[in-house]
Amino acid sequence: MKKDKSKTKKKTKKVTPKNKLKVTKKVTEKKKKIPIPFPDSENIPHHLLKTLVDIYYDFQGQRIQTQLRIGASKRIHSLSDEELSIYGITTIFQNAKNFEKDLEKMISKQLKNHALYTQYLSNIVGIGPMLSAGLISYIDDIEKFKHVSSLWQYSGYGMNRFCKNCKKPTFKVVEYDTGKTAKKLHPIETCPECGADTVHVLQKRTIGYQSNWNDRLKVLGWKAGTSFVKQSAKSSKYRSLYDKIKSEERQQNPKRMTIDGKIYYNDGHIHNRAMRKVVKIFFAHLWQTWRRQQGLEATEPYAKQLLGHSVVEAFTDR
Repeated sequence: MKKDKSKTKKKTKKVTPKNKLKVTKKVTEKKKKIPIPFPDSENIPHHLLKTLVDIYYDFQGQRIQTQLRIGASKRIHSLSDEELSIYGITTIFQNAKNFEKDLEKMISKQLKNHALYTQYLSNIVGIGPMLSAGLISYIDDIEKFKHVSSLWQYSGYGMNRFCKNCKKPTFKVVEYDTGKTAKKLHPIETCPECGADTVHVLQKRTIGYQSNWNDRLKVLGWKAGTSFVKQSAKSSKYRSLYDKIKSEERQQNPKRMTIDGKIYYNDGHIHNRAMRKVVKIFFAHLWQTWRRQQGLEATEPYAKQLLGHSVVEAFTDR
C-alpha cells in the first residue's frame, strides 16, 4: 500500500502581518526576562556595593536639594500641599524615599558578611548601616594602610607640606595614559623647586594642584563627626570625647578680639577643630580594629592626653 503523501504533510500556517506581530512580541518578551546578575543581596560584589553607596548618597542629595527648592517656591508663590498632591508631586517624593529605603535594606543585608560592622561599627551610637557601608567600601583594603597616618592622608584628615620661600605646596608630577601630566599634592620635606625645608599644613584644596585624598571618604568622615555631635554624652562616648576636646580647645584659644595679628577663634572654629580631632580618633580606632581582625600588625593608636589616658584605645557604646 502506498502512503498518502497528502496526509503526512505537516500543516503550515500562513504568515500574516498579524501573526508577525504576535511572533515578534513573544520574542521581545523572552528577551526582556533576563535573570538578575546578583539576585542575592547578601553576596553583593565589592565593586557593586561601592556603586550602590554612591547611588544612595547622590540620589539622596539631589532629592533634598529639590525639596528645598520646592519649599522656597511654596513660600514665594504661596503654593499649598494640596496643589502639590493633586499633580502627583507628593507621590513622586514618597517614591524617591522608598527607593532610598530599598537601597538601604539591600546594603544592610550585605553588611552581615563584614565582621567590622557586626563586631564594631554596629556597636557605635551614630554610625548606621549606610555610613558603615561607605567606610568599608571606600577604604576597601585595610592592608594597604600600614600606618594610621596613611589612612588619615587618604581620607583627607592628614597633613601636606608647604614651602615658605616659594609660597607653594609640595607636589609630585603624575602622568596619565593620555599623555597629559598634572601636579598632585604630595608631602615632601624639601621643596622640589628651591630645595628649602617645608612645614606641615592641613590638607586642603589648592588651585592648580590635584587633591591627594578621597573626597567621598572625607565627606563620610565629616558625616560621622556630625552624627556624633547630635548624640547625647550619656549614650555616645564619641560625643563625650568631643565635649572634652572642645573645652580644651576653648581653654587654649580663649574667645577674645585682638588687633596685633593673632589668630581669633570663634565658636565655629572651635567646633571644627574639635570635630576634626574626633574624626581622626574615630578613623584611628577603625584602622586599629580592622587590622587586628585581619591579623595584621597595628601600631599604637592616636596618642593624646584625653579621657585620663595617654593613649585612646578603641571603644564601643554597646
